[in-house]
Amino acid sequence: MADRAKGSEGGVSPGLVILVASLSSAIVTSGMQGIAPALPAIQDQFGLTSAEVALITSVYLLPSVVSALVGGMLADRIGTRPVIAGSLLLFAIGGGLLLLEMPFWALLAIRFVQGAAFGAVLSLTVAVIGDVVASGPAAARGQSRRIIMMAIAEAVLPIVAGLLLAWQLGWSSPFALQLLALPLALMAWRVLPPLARTVSDAATTGAAADTVGTPEKPTGMRAVLRAPAVVGVQILAAMRFVFKFPVITFFPLLATDELGLSPAAVGVVMGVSAAISAGTAALTEKLAGRWTSAQLIGGSLVVAALAVGGMAAGEWVAVAIIAMLLFGAQDGVYGVAHNVLVTELAPPGLRSTYVGLTGMVRNVGKFAAPALFGAATLVLTISQTFLVLGAVGLASVGVARRVAAVQARLGPPPHPSS
Repeated sequence: MADRAKGSEGGVSPGLVILVASLSSAIVTSGMQGIAPALPAIQDQFGLTSAEVALITSVYLLPSVVSALVGGMLADRIGTRPVIAGSLLLFAIGGGLLLLEMPFWALLAIRFVQGAAFGAVLSLTVAVIGDVVASGPAAARGQSRRIIMMAIAEAVLPIVAGLLLAWQLGWSSPFALQLLALPLALMAWRVLPPLARTVSDAATTGAAADTVGTPEKPTGMRAVLRAPAVVGVQILAAMRFVFKFPVITFFPLLATDELGLSPAAVGVVMGVSAAISAGTAALTEKLAGRWTSAQLIGGSLVVAALAVGGMAAGEWVAVAIIAMLLFGAQDGVYGVAHNVLVTELAPPGLRSTYVGLTGMVRNVGKFAAPALFGAATLVLTISQTFLVLGAVGLASVGVARRVAAVQARLGPPPHPSS
């Protein structure tokens, strides 16, 4: 059998591993939220159209769809330490290069490489936390620390970037924030175990099968695709963003066009919703002591479905605002619970590959959901489309129930140090 990663290997505490993983996840958000205030200045610098400005974001997100899975597969072969540390180093080098004068095509090329590093880090930090706290309230605590750290970064980085621009340090000055990934790369190399896991006896299994005439045990990606409830886990991975990204994109339009809220009021409502999300993420540890991760996801889906239904409640402004706040509350629980679910159900020795597959599915959901929602609004109103989204959410509760049944049958995974 493959050995799980040992969080205490080399005398390193699980808490320190979780801290480095959380900080690493937070700093790579500087590639999105950290440069958002600079987009108008970049547009002026290069004389870009709106469509060309959109490329700055799309070339960053596109490679993350693939790099999440590729990074996970690589980490299961050589360990999470070199992949996470190397990705952070690549990200920091890209940030340094973007401080230099360059043509627009070079900026896009560097952003593409950084996006690949971004996808690998976001995925593998979930896996490495699962290596040291794989199940139960402790796992929820570890995963919540990561989500809270990312929420703090998403709030602070745009403010710092705006100050750098206000101090007239140049259009590229916010990219300097990405240099913080360099000391984190060094910390990751020092703190994370040198080999996170080994793939379970793949070579010897094949040899034994030839000798005794028994079928070869599935290994690598085949083992991941045959893991218990893998399809359900991936559906639930996508569902969080099937809700989240259309809400982020279309709630402001609904609130201003149909409910009469000002842009400033919409910003306040969404900001408070995000703060509530961070708070409920921190509380998920306590909830995990009473319900399994799949049960928490099922409850979150019910609340999300009711919330988007409330957003579609016609001229009832107060109902729509309360619905947005409830949506934030469930999203914090959903994010932590799904990260825990993934680490609990990952095949032994293949956690990074499994988490990488999940990261890829999540990223596809981020891309596809707003486009599909927008396409639906060609034949329906935004309110009607939110109602359809709510119905889809309620239907997906059945998937969470089936995954919960599998989770109950399997029981908790062994402790990482066992």
